Amino acid sequence: AVLVIAGDFDLNEAKSLVRKHFSDIPRGPAVPALRSMTVPAVIGKEQREVVQDPNAPAPLVYVGFRVPAARGVNGSAVSVLGEALAGNRATPFFKDLIRERQVGVAVSAFNFGLIDGADLLVFSLRGKANSNADSLEAALIGEINKAADLLTADGLEQAKASARFNFVNGLQTTGGFGGRADALAEGFTYYRDPNHVNTVLSDIDKVTLPMLKSMIKERFSPQNRVTLVYVPAKKAATAGDR
Repeated sequence: AVLVIAGDFDLNEAKSLVRKHFSDIPRGPAVPALRSMTVPAVIGKEQREVVQDPNAPAPLVYVGFRVPAARGVNGSAVSVLGEALAGNRATPFFKDLIRERQVGVAVSAFNFGLIDGADLLVFSLRGKANSNADSLEAALIGEINKAADLLTADGLEQAKASARFNFVNGLQTTGGFGGRADALAEGFTYYRDPNHVNTVLSDIDKVTLPMLKSMIKERFSPQNRVTLVYVPAKKAATAGDR
């Protein structure tokens, strides 16, 4: 267990309260070692699934790739890459797919931030009502296939600025997800380093354009791609509909 105390408090009083409420809890048994989380750099084969969803108002496509885990050397580059390609309205995916070609209504990117083994970087494209799911999927994959050529130095700097802002903005709160207490707890829980919070910005600063293009070349391949397509399906008729 990790306990973090954050805010305006008296240190001696806080230590006294910690001893009062926690000192009588006996130490538990030694934590067993985790099994190895090592996985191949790429999945090994393309995987695709189509979901007929009666609750979907429009088709929606997710395309994901296995990428380095957050604790890896290139961990910080993963979220920066997603932000640079599809993180906001100024990114190349939005400009091409939404503003110019108008093949969908929303495009985005996210990763899970998994610590060990591997992470997953996912791009999504939501279509218009009654749009063709196959065309939507082809458009998103086509955009991903030219991702390396779409990256620019200016786009990278914008993505890094956004990542820095999001992190620092979270630290403006004492509690809650992303707040100071959470960031300190996360640093020790995941990295065994309570000072990890003070290394995040420098790790973001180290991300370079060649680093991102190299990741695209290594990871954005059909053999490392998982696609999930949601297609609106007609709801089954009920007795009340007859």
